Amino acid sequence: MKTKGKIISIILAVAVVAGIGTVMYKKSTDIDFGEIVIDSIPEKGNTATRIMSFNVRCIDDEEGSINNRSQIAVAVIDQYAPDSFGVQEATPKWIKILDKKFSEKYARVGEGRSPIEMFTEYSAVYYRKDKYNLIDSGTMWLSETPEKKYTKSFDSKHNRIATWAVLENKETGEKFTHINTHLDHVLESTRVEQSKVLLNKIAELEKSTKVICTGDFNTFETAEAYSVMSASMDDTKLLAKNSDTGITFHKYGTIEEHEDGAIDFIFTTKGMTVDTYKIIRNTIEGMYPSDHYPIVADIVL
Repeated sequence: MKTKGKIISIILAVAVVAGIGTVMYKKSTDIDFGEIVIDSIPEKGNTATRIMSFNVRCIDDEEGSINNRSQIAVAVIDQYAPDSFGVQEATPKWIKILDKKFSEKYARVGEGRSPIEMFTEYSAVYYRKDKYNLIDSGTMWLSETPEKKYTKSFDSKHNRIATWAVLENKETGEKFTHINTHLDHVLESTRVEQSKVLLNKIAELEKSTKVICTGDFNTFETAEAYSVMSASMDDTKLLAKNSDTGITFHKYGTIEEHEDGAIDFIFTTKGMTVDTYKIIRNTIEGMYPSDHYPIVADIVL
């Protein structure tokens, strides 16, 4: 009996470390929100490409289970109708939800950062398959050996990835690359080095296409990693004719606005113009779709 109890304790400890312990003991009632209507959606110009970045929050929380929050998240994506969007913290459960909902409209590229399903998250890119041909795609690890799967460096707590899709407009032949990432959350020095690895890949991609980079960078605009990124790329909110400002990580509405600002960004290679940048702050019946606000930018390539 002692041996059996020890085994159960080990299993529970592993589950908590994996991030699924929260799911096991925080039970929630599934809510049917019915038809969800998202308001204040900006109109997209005919020449603009709409790009979204969305950290969907990887676990079930007391503030909202994935089953409940995903209904709002799906409505946001569906009604904003981005041409492509990148997700962060997308667990296999999230990927199944998004793939099922958007199978007719969007195709997905990207693989998980870990070979073990309970530990993995995707930084996937979804794109409109009616509008674009997929020319190339891939996933890299933000390490000293980015081509080697499941690697990490620079004292990163987790192995971190970036996924890209090279897209060709079926009507115009115009191409661009959407690359999506999620930097580590512990050390700024780690994020600086991961940003450099990311920018090396972007420089390679820029040889053939314009590049748009989305992600949760886990760094403020006042920090070094942001400076590294913004030295080579433009922050869309600073370029936008109609722009928005404020925090993007809000922890379910418990964090007040502060001067350090966003940690989620949409960057572009130099020379593009931006019509609109917006932070999407919608809630339904007091529930947020995530602990991050999704962001969207209408970019003229």
